[in-house]
Amino acid sequence: MKESLENILLEVSRSPEIDGGNLARASQFILDSALKGLDITRVSIWELQPDKQSMVATALIDTLRKDTETPVLRKAELPSYFDVLETERTIIANDARNNPITAELAPEYLPEYGIYGLLDVPLRHKGEMIGVMCCETRKQNRIWTPDEVAFVGILADIYGRAVSAAEREKFEQLLIRQNEQLESMVEERTESLTKALDNFKQAQERLIETEKMAALGKLVAGVAHEVNTPLGISVTAVTHCEHRLKKLKQAFTEGSISKKQLNQFIDDTFEAYALLNNNLERAATLIQNFKKTAVDQSSFELVECELKNYLHALTLSLKPMVKKKKVSIDIRCDEATTLRTYQGALAQIVTNLISNTNEHAFVEPDEEHRILISAEPERDGVQFVFSDNGKGIDSDTLKDIFEPFFTTSRHNGGSGLGLSIVYNLVTQKLKGEISVQSTPGEGTQFSFYLPNLQK
Repeated sequence: MKESLENILLEVSRSPEIDGGNLARASQFILDSALKGLDITRVSIWELQPDKQSMVATALIDTLRKDTETPVLRKAELPSYFDVLETERTIIANDARNNPITAELAPEYLPEYGIYGLLDVPLRHKGEMIGVMCCETRKQNRIWTPDEVAFVGILADIYGRAVSAAEREKFEQLLIRQNEQLESMVEERTESLTKALDNFKQAQERLIETEKMAALGKLVAGVAHEVNTPLGISVTAVTHCEHRLKKLKQAFTEGSISKKQLNQFIDDTFEAYALLNNNLERAATLIQNFKKTAVDQSSFELVECELKNYLHALTLSLKPMVKKKKVSIDIRCDEATTLRTYQGALAQIVTNLISNTNEHAFVEPDEEHRILISAEPERDGVQFVFSDNGKGIDSDTLKDIFEPFFTTSRHNGGSGLGLSIVYNLVTQKLKGEISVQSTPGEGTQFSFYLPNLQK
């Protein structure tokens, strides 16, 4: 091959335009090189359309005229020409108007542009014919040399390289856009999830408040019922004393009072006052414990809690809740065991566990019903064990026991929130851990660890 053509090919091959991903600029550079190397005035690149029935000039240089319309070559009008492009490496037509392959272009195309000779090279990419590079001469009797044929063939191969680069650039841009869209989707999804999480936390706080008030409601009802008993006895004692006092006054007025009657009145009055005093003290204790428990449950304040005394006071207030089913509540805890925690949260945990056990573990009243609450120091905190000797829980129910709104007593008005609130208070509010074990017929055991919280 002539040195001039080799130099042009070397320049084209080294050019960043070829691998830059801009096919239009690469095509223009290749066509300019073809014009220069072949010393012609018209050269073009035609792209095969998706239906493979036509080709459109996507890049064209004509140094003698400017076309206002984009030329189109149709297979229906040029069947032989299209067939040869599919099978041949090069179409060499020194006399294009009389060549059997290119003669189909003679009626309109060749005379229109004053073309006498054609050197056409099919363009291929990944083994498929995608178009043609058409080199055209306006000189009669122009003979295409083997060097020129080889030169144009190499330019066509370089064009295939440019197509690959453009395709790669297209995919990279598509990937960038998809990544941007994905990032945008992730941001939107994150924002949506953040809002959903905020809404969930707000709903959770409302549920905790609702459940807290429900627990207080049960506590109020139980304490009110329990306080009625000593108050009723006290009222009876006062009424009895009033009745005896009226009889004594009548005897005194009539002058018929005797020493025996006076002694009897004194004895009865002392007995009634003793009964009255005992029952009023009992009612005062119930109200005091209720007040302490109610304040704790309505206020989450970080305090150093003396667990034994606190649990005794709390369970004493809760005993009216379990009285109907004759459930006894025992506490096992050393005097020295303390925990820095939110007493309100701990009170609600114990209240919900006792309420849940009373409702689900024990069916009928029985003197043997037991709830045991133990608290022992462990690590930097306290390990609690809340156990009962009730009917137990089957494995299918046990796996969902902490799920919100899961309940086996929906027909009895169960909300399914009690143990869910317990789980959230232990793991989130108090930064602890909780687990449950149960065997049907042998009772249930809730174990939860609460650490000392930092102020």
